[in-house]
Amino acid sequence: MSEKQIYSCEIVDLSHDGRGVGRIDGKACFVEGALPNETVEFRYINRKRNYDEGRVNKVIEPSPRRVEPDCKHFSRCGGCSLQHLEHGTQLEFKQQQLISSLERGGLVADSILPPLSAPPWGYRRRARLAVQRAKDGRYLIGFRNAGSRRIEPITQCPVLAAPLPQAVELLPAWLTCLPADIRVFEVELISADNSIAIAVEASRFPADEEIPAMSESLERKAEGPVQLWWKAGKQAKFTRLDAGSDSLSFSVADNINLKFEPGQFIQVNGQINREMIDQMLDILPEGGGTAVDLYCGTGNLSLPLTRRFKQVIGIEGLPDLVKGAISNAAGNNIDNVEFSVADLSRGVGLASIGQAEDIDLIVLDPPRNGAAGVMPWVAKSGAQSLIYISCHPSTMVRDAAALAEAGYRLKAVGVMDMFPHTVHIEAMALFEKSAKRG
Repeated sequence: MSEKQIYSCEIVDLSHDGRGVGRIDGKACFVEGALPNETVEFRYINRKRNYDEGRVNKVIEPSPRRVEPDCKHFSRCGGCSLQHLEHGTQLEFKQQQLISSLERGGLVADSILPPLSAPPWGYRRRARLAVQRAKDGRYLIGFRNAGSRRIEPITQCPVLAAPLPQAVELLPAWLTCLPADIRVFEVELISADNSIAIAVEASRFPADEEIPAMSESLERKAEGPVQLWWKAGKQAKFTRLDAGSDSLSFSVADNINLKFEPGQFIQVNGQINREMIDQMLDILPEGGGTAVDLYCGTGNLSLPLTRRFKQVIGIEGLPDLVKGAISNAAGNNIDNVEFSVADLSRGVGLASIGQAEDIDLIVLDPPRNGAAGVMPWVAKSGAQSLIYISCHPSTMVRDAAALAEAGYRLKAVGVMDMFPHTVHIEAMALFEKSAKRG
């Protein structure tokens, strides 16, 4: 078979990474840009022993669920992969992927939660853009192509929350105003509730005398105040360069606001984050004495939990996030929560928790590699209820198997559409124990 030759096939399914699945002479072929119930023409781009990979050349018979992508960079930019699929069907796909992953792990939930959904455009309040300077001196900014290091230059991004699309437009011109010897690697754009920020990762830190002109140029092009942050070399944190002192903040619940800095983890979809918190509180049994929030960050879940529990204990692996969580509790006048640092990757530093407390709830919101490090402690905790918030179904399934072994039952599970138009699946699960351990 020639790589340049065009072939046709019927697409029967959608893979976990959003590619159409077809078969040629009984062999599976994963076709980029194809959807189920379509007949497409495609070219091979990779041949393997057990499967092949291809890319759509032409859609002969389109799916009734196919839509025209809103972004002109779609299919080249690595940011989105499902803009050609109707949004409601994207949700159905993600829910089914989650349920199938659980079933393969031998897990069946008592009930399926309705998907959490919000408007699929203008949702992303934070984005990291790669930067490259062309030979003619122009700056190219964008996301990297899927599966490569190549930058796809963008001039628009309809998933970014306002006013970040305007920031995308002004960045190339502003970057040319920087000192010529500064090499910019990446720019983080943030739209907080109270301000916007641009955080630059570069080859060197600007000299004191260079900063005023850079900051003034940015405000002039942005036509208003904007925070400027900078990181260079081995610097672990961003440093603020402009003269302002107001913190970035966002609301997580009524009368609860979190302050944060560029580089710190936040949920990028503000509306889904609030819906996630509301759902967490809705599906819990009645509040109790003590809740433990592992991987607590700067208090995104811990602080709302204080309204349902007499005491909340937040644990995080990064000292800077714990410092931020303590500050956020104080800033919101919340005094029934405490935060501390522990090595959650190995479950070190958890032994003292619960010795003098009767733990009613454990909340887990781990990174993509899951919560394996804390599972032995969780199994011995005696907590009656457990909320698991996942950004990677396969690691949640692995951890859920450990919970089942410890006597927890999967009561409810559902997806949260944190990243519309992508294949990323966020999920929330409720586990309960029939009785506390003695």
